[in-house]
Amino acid sequence: MFIKRCWLLCCFIAFLLPVSAQEFITLNWQELSSAQALPVVTRELPLGKDFRAFTYQVEIEFPEYQKLNRSEVAALEMRLDSLRQLPNENVAFREGLPASPQINSFIKVSAHRGFLSISFVPVVFREGSYQRLNSFKLSVNSFLKKDRIGEETTTRNLKTTLSEVSLKDCTTSLLASGRWTKISVRNTGVFKITNAELKKMGFSRPEKVRVFGYGGYLLSQRFNEHPAADLPEVPLLRLSDGMLFYGRGTVSWTPDSQNTYFVRERNFYSDEGYYFLTDREDIPEMETEFFSSLEETSANRLTTFNSFAIYEKDAYSWAGTGRQLYEDYDYVAGNTKSYTLNLPGIVPEAAGWLTTVFAARSIDASTSYSVSVNGEPKGNITLASIDSDNQYYTRATSATINASWQGTKSENTVVTITHTRPSGTSGRLDYIALNYMRALTLNTPYLTFRSLASIHKETTFVLSGATASTVVWDVTNPANIGRIEGSFTDGTYTFTIPAGELREFVAITPEAGGFDTVENVGGVANQNLHSLEATDMIIIAPDRKDLLAQAERLAQAHREKDGLSVLVLTAPQIYNEFSSGTPDGTAYRRLMKMLYDRFPNEAERPKYLLFFGDCSYDNRMLTSSWKSYRPENFLLSYQSEASLEETSSYVTDDYFGFLDDEEGDDLTAGMLDIGIGRFPVRTAAEAKAAVDKTIAYMENKQAGPWKHTVCYVADDGDKNLHASQSELLASYTERNYPSLLVNRIYADAFHRESSATGETYPDATKRLLQLFNRGMLVVNYTGHGSTSAWAAENLLTMADITKMTSPRLPLWITATCDFTRFDDIQTSAGEQAFLNTKGGAIALLTTSRVVYASQNSTLNQAFLRHIFSRPEGKRLRLGDIMRLSKCDESLANDRNKLNFSLIGDPALTLAYPDYQVQVDEFAGVNVAEETSVYPQVKAGSKITVKGRILTPEGALAEDFTGTVHPTVLDSKEEVTTLDNRDEGAFTYTERSKTLFSGSDSVRQGRFEFTFPVPLDINYSDEEGLLSLYALDAVHSHEAGGAFDRFLVGGTDDGVSLTDTLGPKITVYLNTPDFSPGGQTNTTPLFVAELEDADGINTVGNGIGHDLSLCIDGSAVLTYNLNDYYTPVAGDYTRGTVYFSVPELTEGKHTLSFRAWDLLNNSSTKTLEFEVVRGLRPGLFSVICTQSPARESTTFVLSHNRPGSTLAVRMSVYDFAGREMWTHLEKGVSEGQTYYVEWDLCSNGGQRLAPGVYLYRASIVSDGSRESTKSQKIIILSQ
Repeated sequence: MFIKRCWLLCCFIAFLLPVSAQEFITLNWQELSSAQALPVVTRELPLGKDFRAFTYQVEIEFPEYQKLNRSEVAALEMRLDSLRQLPNENVAFREGLPASPQINSFIKVSAHRGFLSISFVPVVFREGSYQRLNSFKLSVNSFLKKDRIGEETTTRNLKTTLSEVSLKDCTTSLLASGRWTKISVRNTGVFKITNAELKKMGFSRPEKVRVFGYGGYLLSQRFNEHPAADLPEVPLLRLSDGMLFYGRGTVSWTPDSQNTYFVRERNFYSDEGYYFLTDREDIPEMETEFFSSLEETSANRLTTFNSFAIYEKDAYSWAGTGRQLYEDYDYVAGNTKSYTLNLPGIVPEAAGWLTTVFAARSIDASTSYSVSVNGEPKGNITLASIDSDNQYYTRATSATINASWQGTKSENTVVTITHTRPSGTSGRLDYIALNYMRALTLNTPYLTFRSLASIHKETTFVLSGATASTVVWDVTNPANIGRIEGSFTDGTYTFTIPAGELREFVAITPEAGGFDTVENVGGVANQNLHSLEATDMIIIAPDRKDLLAQAERLAQAHREKDGLSVLVLTAPQIYNEFSSGTPDGTAYRRLMKMLYDRFPNEAERPKYLLFFGDCSYDNRMLTSSWKSYRPENFLLSYQSEASLEETSSYVTDDYFGFLDDEEGDDLTAGMLDIGIGRFPVRTAAEAKAAVDKTIAYMENKQAGPWKHTVCYVADDGDKNLHASQSELLASYTERNYPSLLVNRIYADAFHRESSATGETYPDATKRLLQLFNRGMLVVNYTGHGSTSAWAAENLLTMADITKMTSPRLPLWITATCDFTRFDDIQTSAGEQAFLNTKGGAIALLTTSRVVYASQNSTLNQAFLRHIFSRPEGKRLRLGDIMRLSKCDESLANDRNKLNFSLIGDPALTLAYPDYQVQVDEFAGVNVAEETSVYPQVKAGSKITVKGRILTPEGALAEDFTGTVHPTVLDSKEEVTTLDNRDEGAFTYTERSKTLFSGSDSVRQGRFEFTFPVPLDINYSDEEGLLSLYALDAVHSHEAGGAFDRFLVGGTDDGVSLTDTLGPKITVYLNTPDFSPGGQTNTTPLFVAELEDADGINTVGNGIGHDLSLCIDGSAVLTYNLNDYYTPVAGDYTRGTVYFSVPELTEGKHTLSFRAWDLLNNSSTKTLEFEVVRGLRPGLFSVICTQSPARESTTFVLSHNRPGSTLAVRMSVYDFAGREMWTHLEKGVSEGQTYYVEWDLCSNGGQRLAPGVYLYRASIVSDGSRESTKSQKIIILSQ
């Protein structure tokens, strides 16, 4: 995580005001002393649907200030100094604080409704001192715009153009019927398609073929600048042997802000533009529009025009981020390189304009580069050095030379770049652009031209070299190309246009040869996305059958289980209708915009978008890392223009969810209108695994008390910043959701160990992996990180994630840098957590780039405010959690939030209980109502609890029959971290001791259980906590609740100390028939069966009173197994420990297991065994759940390697011995059964014919010889 140069948004103050109201506000400054930077007051006021009819005025009135004391001034000045070190984009207070608060207000839009975003820093410098604002009156007033006075208020966006309004109203695409063929063009120009080529494409009557589309220019991010709603027709010049049309490539040129020269814009999604051919005759013939020339010749008579040439070879990314690519040539190989650019028709005496962009990476030493044109120097500029402390975040610095170009000119112009640099410094060219004046002479088959001198002036263009057949088109608007009616005299074509905006023309000599050619892409199936009805969820996938099949499985699961309407679309389908067939990420957004505007009411509006496929920062796949991949197998990613600094560059899926008319340019101010997620899957196997785990989560197959567990993990260092931020979340959870069992893993609370490979916190990692194995609802990490690990001490690594096998999958929230860099060629740790077939994460709210600590904390707190909220009594889906969190007013205008993405299904509901558990009686006291009587929980006593299960409406759930799982926690105790980094210890409180954990039955919504209280309690006479989780027998409902109105302390009078016998213990490895001295694999499953009339002690409050396993008397091989004990349901006297032993060395070993009862009597059991690497596993049987099978079956393998990694191979053969299907996988089964599902299809995806087949199972463990079993299966017809 980037800490050194971060500004932190702290002291968030929320207050409520109606629009056009005044209210006095008193600020709470308690958090100012711990703030890391300037406090910011933020507020978003709802404006309704008619907000565009008004202007808004925000004022602070009657401010009351208070001088800061000396320590507060020192802290403030330190923060101001840190702000001055930030990049230039953050200059708000570089010159100091103003004398009065500077209000920043702007309108944001979400769900077609406006919000007035207000923010200001409540610290000023006035009357010679720093002062803080304590109270004030905030005045917000609205005024009807002058052009609306006397008019009815309307919700229509005045900026919306006719073509974009028609997008939602255009309900039939031209592609819906007829024969269509797609073609591509690589440049902008006039293209010829011969009749022979058209016939080869399948068109028998070339004279009937027409062209539709608008080519490959990058679509604007502003909706009011988008092209027509459907494919516009392109005018043709028909020839005897073919046809000509004007087409656009992927590089556009627009005037700079001063109309001095043209600036290039490249479509970073595609290198080709696309058009469509059809011979449909039912489409009305387009009548070519004729633009008549003005009759009089203008005084602004032009015989030259602005032209340009470019050298740009995209092949290299400095940082693996952003849309800007550079030349492959590295100037480390030589200081100077020359480039030749062809400038046809150049007017030598006219001035030109040179633009070069160059980047270099030099640590602690500046470099420079100079440019000459035809040997004449044109510029020299210094590139900033990169501070050695910042070399990870800044990969290169760039500089641009813009210079007027006078002097020697020729059609073959040589531009030379010289890089002056320290030895070993890399430098690369982005591009060279030459603007020059070109003679308006038609000496080529066609000539495109426009002139900056024509802007806002009546202008006559004088085109020489024309013929009587010369045609001039106005191609300014690709949806409205028209023909210019000029005059031809003696080889000169003249026409005059009125004053106005810049217009572009192309002159064509039809009889000439040498026109540009197109590439035939192929036929296009009929489609009609414009006809879509209201849809809850859109899933976009590459056009690959293997991925589409899995996407459709997920869609069907949502239809059946959630009642959602879901549509699976391919990316090419969307490009075809929303970006003229050209890959462009904005096409995804235009599709969603059409649905969003067409169905504006909340019930019908689209709610979720899932990208079902991986993506790359290099959308065109031109860099060496990606060039072996095919872009069509991936989806597009939205990349920032910033491409050199990790701290300012980003990839975000948010762009596709900004759907209101005003949104698209400033992404930081946008408000998400839909929930967006991504499955970063590349292969069919990855896609299947992701869908399998998602559907299993939807089906609640792993329901259990683990869903009441959350964990907050914090890095060490940075003066306890991460621990304090994590503690904010943990304490908030405990206050607002007391039924959740909060685990804290703050690194500094554990002993740090040093080795040759670095520092580690092995006990913290061990505890974290234990929790992952047991299962958690949510795990939340705050701290430093990378694409491969949490924290410099490797709290959690890629290797740890890969080995995870628990099917109890948590939602991961990672407020750390780079953890899920989903657009990189290498699989990140976050992606691996999601793609893990046997464990890991069900989804991640996670980061894809470098992020800032304070903004992370702000977003993390927003996540927490929404993650367990129940608007209208319903649990939120993950996409809603992400959307609402990012729209939180505390994150107004925050760029950092763009680096957070949802990896997972946005329509998936976080699976926490929907019913409630209520305690009615505790230790004989009626506690159903609020009472001042707090029952006492004493050591040695037995407590009976009675309660009920309630529906969300508060009624008794009489049909709820199942199991309740109570967990009783001791009172809170203070914990102080170990100050491993000598930066100061951190103190917090937590309930670290579990007094009881068990289960009992629920019948008709009511339950009763009794639990024993151990002698090892805190004796604090403070509040304990009873957390309750219940699950019905059919896994359809879960319930949660908590009770804390009891005190823990004292000793029960009836405690008997005459019992001196410890628990009865039976131990074995892997299976109950294991014999002492027997052989086992390197990672055996340890099992201990315990029984004691007084109950088993798992509290560990007394020294050494833990369930402890020790191997070979080694402290390193000693394990606390308190958390691995599970009592028998309804019987606290019996239970079992299951523990997968970490890998052991070969040879003979002895284990010793010790257990204590609640009266602190202990027993010990020892067991000798021999570890044999490669010991052949036992495969006892293999059966299939369905035989005869009609749709699918599941193979069930019984074995003796519970808890160990198995390599499993399943094969199916026909009776001729031919292998019809085979499947390989690795996994771990918690018990002695392993499951493999099969859809009755061959490896090629074809359904097997009905009949009798032979299936064979084999398993291998730890490099052993395989064990096999075979059986028959009958397959029926569907």
